[in-house]
Amino acid sequence: MTIVETAKLTDKDKRDFNNSYVEVYLDENKKQKTRTINNQERPIWNQTFDLQVIIYFLFIYIFKYIYSDLSSNNNYLHVHVYDEGKKADLIGSTKISLDKIIKKGYFDDWVELLSRLGFGSRGDIHIRITVEKTSSL
Repeated sequence: MTIVETAKLTDKDKRDFNNSYVEVYLDENKKQKTRTINNQERPIWNQTFDLQVIIYFLFIYIFKYIYSDLSSNNNYLHVHVYDEGKKADLIGSTKISLDKIIKKGYFDDWVELLSRLGFGSRGDIHIRITVEKTSSL
């Protein structure tokens, strides 16, 4: 998975542009983070992560219709964009369905970042994902 860039980010800094970084995860206990890009209106990371979709997530994907009471958050890639500072400020976030990614085998698109409550656009993020089967599965 590659975090490519962001555009039209809501500015959290009062004097200059955001000091932005992106946090991604499938499992909240295994978050990964990009480097921080300081004072850029449109940060470009082109930073790649290796996200292992473990058997648990494949189990959820295969049996989602049988076990409808499973937590819906487990079926998504979570993406959060922050402005780094004394306290990190959430700029915006989004979720991308694992169903769509696994069915197509890839994802390459701009996704809208929403506010904490899901109302209003906070910018856009460009993400590329390629699904590769490994020998360990």
